Amino acid sequence: MKYPLRIMKISLFFWLMITSGCLGPVKHLYPEELSERPVPVYIVSHGWHVGIAIEQEYIKHLLPDHPQMPDASILKFGWGDGKYYTDHDAGFGLMMRAAVIPTRSVIHVVGMDVPIERYFSSSRIVKVQVSKEGAEKMGEFIAERFRTGPDGSILYAADGLYTNSEFFKATGYYFVPKTSNTWTARTLRQTGFPITPFYAITSGNVIQQARKHGDLIR
Repeated sequence: MKYPLRIMKISLFFWLMITSGCLGPVKHLYPEELSERPVPVYIVSHGWHVGIAIEQEYIKHLLPDHPQMPDASILKFGWGDGKYYTDHDAGFGLMMRAAVIPTRSVIHVVGMDVPIERYFSSSRIVKVQVSKEGAEKMGEFIAERFRTGPDGSILYAADGLYTNSEFFKATGYYFVPKTSNTWTARTLRQTGFPITPFYAITSGNVIQQARKHGDLIR
């Protein structure tokens, strides 16, 4: 009887540790009043991974200059493995390599001038509202994720996956559990939004956390 009781106590300990670790809102960035959060931010799920999008006007002044940087009313950002993410025909082998071997990362930037639910018509999309200050912090975080060369300019990586999209070399190494999903959750967290990146291993978890304080628009 002592052994099952010990297991129950350990399980309870870990459950309490996990539930108490959920991050709440950063109130000075994410105020309770919706009227103080006028900036729409979109979490876009493509199945295995998620990205984050925002209207360009809120962060354009923060992004690094590059002749191939997409220019559009809405910009979507995704982060991932430099080999798997940029390969339009990547197979299972590259996927497993990306999961277990730390590799250099890239940022995928997509520009669109149509409503995001039309552009990504087959994706799940959650819209959340953040403050202008929160959007500024998010823009700064994204800007700092671009890898630069000796002259300080950001480094182009490859053609993007869509029209008006490009890959740029990024900071950090990709490996499980440090994935595109946790990166997106960390990016959203910069706005003060109540999301816990530690749990955001899967795209489904990111969507689930975002929906608690956002709206599923597709």
